[in-house]
Amino acid sequence: MSWLSDIFSSNVSSVVDSFGNAIDKLVTSDEERGELKIKLEEEMNKFKMNQLEAIGRYDTEITGRHASDMKSDSWLSKNIRPMSLAFLTVATVLLAYLTIFILKPEEVALVQPWLDLLKVLLVTVYAFYFGSRGIEKVNSIKNKTEAKG
Repeated sequence: MSWLSDIFSSNVSSVVDSFGNAIDKLVTSDEERGELKIKLEEEMNKFKMNQLEAIGRYDTEITGRHASDMKSDSWLSKNIRPMSLAFLTVATVLLAYLTIFILKPEEVALVQPWLDLLKVLLVTVYAFYFGSRGIEKVNSIKNKTEAKG
């Protein structure tokens, strides 16, 4: 989930620098300047900790959702992720084949927005499906080693 923290923390350092510059202009003594910068860094660290906690809660929620899907008696709830993955893969490959071998250039222009949409969906589903499976495996290995230790 580093992409989520990148979204929220990408500008934090620039904000801190701009606050630091504003502090330098407003505060005259070096002691006051140092105290304000320390307080600002403490607030930035609290913000980052809150972000990490929110990401942890998000990951826990996703894992819980997957666990409840697997406990369900419904065939569809257990297989919707693999079916979505298969459908999007087949649809993307089919449209790619059509654009390369069958469609004329003016027809390819009509299909291009759909290719872009399918590409985004496919990357999202692949990242979610395989990324969440990786996290689940790491957690199960971690839990096994903690139980033995």
